[in-house]
Amino acid sequence: MAEVLYAFVILIFLPGGTSTITNKESCGSMFEVQVGHALVGHLLETFVVVDEFECQQKCMANKSCKSVNVLPDADFTRRICQLNNKTRQMKPGDFMKTKGSSYYGSIKISCFDISHNKNTQTSTGYCYPVRQRKSCLPKPEKSCKEIKNFGKSQGDGMYWLDPDGGNHSNAFLAYCDMTSFQGGWTMCYSTDEYAKPKSEFSEIIFIDHQTGNKAYFKRRSRLSVTAASNYNNPASTYGLWDGEGVNKNYPYQLLICDDDFYSGFFVSGYKKCFKECDSWCDDKITPYFRTTSTDPKYKGVAFNINGHYPHVLENRLISVGLR
Repeated sequence: MAEVLYAFVILIFLPGGTSTITNKESCGSMFEVQVGHALVGHLLETFVVVDEFECQQKCMANKSCKSVNVLPDADFTRRICQLNNKTRQMKPGDFMKTKGSSYYGSIKISCFDISHNKNTQTSTGYCYPVRQRKSCLPKPEKSCKEIKNFGKSQGDGMYWLDPDGGNHSNAFLAYCDMTSFQGGWTMCYSTDEYAKPKSEFSEIIFIDHQTGNKAYFKRRSRLSVTAASNYNNPASTYGLWDGEGVNKNYPYQLLICDDDFYSGFFVSGYKKCFKECDSWCDDKITPYFRTTSTDPKYKGVAFNINGHYPHVLENRLISVGLR
């Protein structure tokens, strides 16, 4: 399933490698990702590359590079890598919605003091040893929803999260959608690569990047679901869900799958039958929200259309988020 889902993975790059700290003012830089966008008019160089990682390496090797646009080539087998000498923050008027493009922008991670031990708080975050050196990270919150509720949102973008709220040693960067349906969504993946989210949630959002349409679903019981412990359970495990931005004639049901037939979150209408990851109740009527299956009959991506065979689905980019 490596071709199916795209994880919102943020790579931390520090001068001289992934762990080198050059001074106390800058711990390094990271690439944020904005799917379906490109920075226009600030091109340095263009390359054909294998993947996004190779493009980011090209940027790191060029002292003038501040961001990159990554687009599919003509036959979708490789990527077009465009190096830019500006970021979207520097030139917001040139940051455009661009179908098929992903924008990666370099952002500095700064802190006043990186000399303390693990879990020592500074004015901007916490410090951690990294391969026997030390680096600083902004103080993480448990979720994008918590950041929104605490009034710490800076809009859509990358934030440090620490779901267990412990010593922050396992904190990670995630993309937060702070605008859709009141915001606070932790975005998990889109339809490019495999990901296996472990978050706790009671609401799920699907975003169609080709049309801009969005739909979200809320569990009727309002009880949270822990994704990590619920893979491959039947939809009856979670009961019924209500949707916004969808056909109101149906209640909805959720699957969290990771098997040989289908991997990912899957929401569909309910008609007197709860689905399972490998058995979809022969439902050829209700709306589906899902990525592609490994079964050739169920290829393609469904967003608010029925996704059961014999319906033929297109490949398209959708994102999935939780809160």
